[in-house]
Amino acid sequence: MSSAADALRAACPSLRLQEPLARHTSLAIGGPADYYADVQTPSELIAIHKVLQEYPIPVFFLGAGSNLLISDKGIRGLVIHLQGEFRKIEINGPLVTVGAGAWMPTLVKQCAEKGLCGIEALIGVPGTIGGGLVMNAGTRDGVLGDVVTSVTVLDAQSAVRRMDRAKLRFDYRRSNLINEWILSAELSLKADERSNIISRVDSYLQYRSSTQPLATSNCGSVFKNPEGKAAAQLLEQAGLKGTVIGGARISERHANFIINEKQASAIDVRALMKRAQEKVFEKFGVQLEPEVKLVGEW
Repeated sequence: MSSAADALRAACPSLRLQEPLARHTSLAIGGPADYYADVQTPSELIAIHKVLQEYPIPVFFLGAGSNLLISDKGIRGLVIHLQGEFRKIEINGPLVTVGAGAWMPTLVKQCAEKGLCGIEALIGVPGTIGGGLVMNAGTRDGVLGDVVTSVTVLDAQSAVRRMDRAKLRFDYRRSNLINEWILSAELSLKADERSNIISRVDSYLQYRSSTQPLATSNCGSVFKNPEGKAAAQLLEQAGLKGTVIGGARISERHANFIINEKQASAIDVRALMKRAQEKVFEKFGVQLEPEVKLVGEW
């Protein structure tokens, strides 16, 4: 363990041991990571990648900490948080190169200022580009995968490799990038009047503010929408709004949100998810599939 830690610290000086992950998630829940690294540059990431060829330690990429339920026992292995150069956004005409650590709402705003449209629906998605690519983040009005032309990753030999659109697969809340070390992506957007784009962005933000419990500790939508149905509507019709287990509560504003109301544990949230699934299945015969990703030791 100590030799692995020494090698990782040599690759990335920011390495910390036993870092509490509750500090880094939107639910404010999560036990410690064995190793935690704030990675600033591609060279640091490549160095870490090479270390892990010698020390086979599990790796988890932590973006904005949304859409996650991390176990109270934490995560065994290395948690990587991409920052610094990975947050760069470069705009060249309709083509946008964006780092895996960039925040999606920031990307939307910068593109809107430049008169580029096609990603306005991402304004309310509180995640990073890397996580958004893996889960094809978005809303019913558009997803990230719609505008991606290529993704740059590290291959098994720690070399930088470009995956063109033909090699990418985007589906509902998933993609074929789940096991990739993502550095950046290239997007192809369209030109429009800046005022029109900003108007649409404002409209999305107003809708989100009026329908979601934004001023709370939550992980975003908990369950995927079953085909032809809305998970929130099923949960509401099953009488689940306001249901409490421990410190966790199903939001009265939006039934597909679970709130960390009183220092909830991951076990509280998971138990509330299970109860919600059971009640919806009992009433409608529909098995809700989690959208939130359960991570760590359970």
